[in-house]
Amino acid sequence: MTTLRNIAMTIGLAAMLGSATLFAQTESKANIPFDFQIMGQTLPSGQYLVKLSQENRMLVFRNMETGHSTMVQAHPYQSGTREDPILTFRHSGERYTLESAWFAGVSGGYGPPRGKRDRADSERGIVATVRLLQK
Repeated sequence: MTTLRNIAMTIGLAAMLGSATLFAQTESKANIPFDFQIMGQTLPSGQYLVKLSQENRMLVFRNMETGHSTMVQAHPYQSGTREDPILTFRHSGERYTLESAWFAGVSGGYGPPRGKRDRADSERGIVATVRLLQK
């Protein structure tokens, strides 16, 4: 009887988790109209496939034209859940720097690690937002 109950609970839990992840979209396309920086590396404008890896919290930007991928460690940036997935960039001078990535149905926004200079820069400049398109 205990074994049967454990199996039933496992199946129920798997169904609940499966339905929760069904609504979470951790991979989207983005048309980024400007060159931008991630952790000091400049990426060209263009269409990107943006993915949040759940296993190790990495953000992956794959240029759809060249196939070149850039990965960066992702840290929780803010709490909350968005229905409309977006990327936010801090625009200061000539530079756009990735600030955060929000995916539809995923709890929290994620961004690269921030140093002292990044925190100071985030207090200046303008925030630019790019909508992520559902795959």
